[in-house]
Amino acid sequence: MYGKMWVGLHLLICSYVLVSCSVDLPSHVIPKEKMERVLYDYHLAQGMAEAQGEDVDASRYIFVQKVFEKHRITEADFDSSMVWYSGHASYLEEMYKHIEARLDRESREVGLNIPDEDKYAHYTAEGDTANIWQGRDFFYLQGNREANVYTIVLPADSTFRKGDYFMFRCSNRFVVQDMQREGFALLQVKYANDSVVAGTAMVNGDYELTVNIPKERVNADWDIKSVACTFYYSFDEHRDDAFRLWIVNNPVLLRYHDLTRDTVTVEVPDTLAADTLVQIDERNRTERISPDEFRANQKVDRKIHVVQKRNVNSPSSSKRIKPSR
Repeated sequence: MYGKMWVGLHLLICSYVLVSCSVDLPSHVIPKEKMERVLYDYHLAQGMAEAQGEDVDASRYIFVQKVFEKHRITEADFDSSMVWYSGHASYLEEMYKHIEARLDRESREVGLNIPDEDKYAHYTAEGDTANIWQGRDFFYLQGNREANVYTIVLPADSTFRKGDYFMFRCSNRFVVQDMQREGFALLQVKYANDSVVAGTAMVNGDYELTVNIPKERVNADWDIKSVACTFYYSFDEHRDDAFRLWIVNNPVLLRYHDLTRDTVTVEVPDTLAADTLVQIDERNRTERISPDEFRANQKVDRKIHVVQKRNVNSPSSSKRIKPSR
């Protein structure tokens, strides 16, 4: 009896947790499965417009309107649904994982050369090439004063070395009302002497972003204090009410060791000492040489201050003094 009561209580608790964790969509919000299909076509339309090369904003508007017609929704339906989903990040993240995977798969099927993001997945935080990203795998910025900046600072640890250089990479998607797409990404390395080296890039479309700080630009003589990534979504303050969303997906921050600095260096002995040993070694150890001959054989004799010999009369060369009688 007690066993049945315990099972029933356990099921009741589980059902309560599931109900409390789930969120009912308001009636005006497009259901998640349909919204995912709409967003896929929306970003596909963005790519097609950007491929036109001329009058991209006009092409975007025309292609997006066709997407709304295809799914039998209005622009207002789409905008209000995106406002709700942007306030529930878990829903948005799950949808974009599926969207990115589908875009990648179908692009490869038609023969497009798509960068393989999976090649970075096996990198850990250690090794000569390491993925040191510690932030979220999915985040977004909004074109308003409250949520248009995102920064992550990674303090250096014992795995960092002098001369390390860096590359940041991510996937970008924009969902906007007023066609304003102007984001900036900043990769910054700070050294122990507080000097800074940075790389920047402007983001204005749906594509893969790469920001580099190459080996030629790093300060190889100072220890690294920290590495920081900053994202800033610029917007028109006169239209602060327009819906704007900049989605960053699959971020990777690679740190490379400069392997050329690992070369073993051999300390060169003092020139005079080395030459002295060579000169002595080349002769018979029983043969004696004069100081003048030794100095004449030294390549570094010009660096040595030699005091000239003074003329001293030896007793043998002086005249003998006859003893007085």
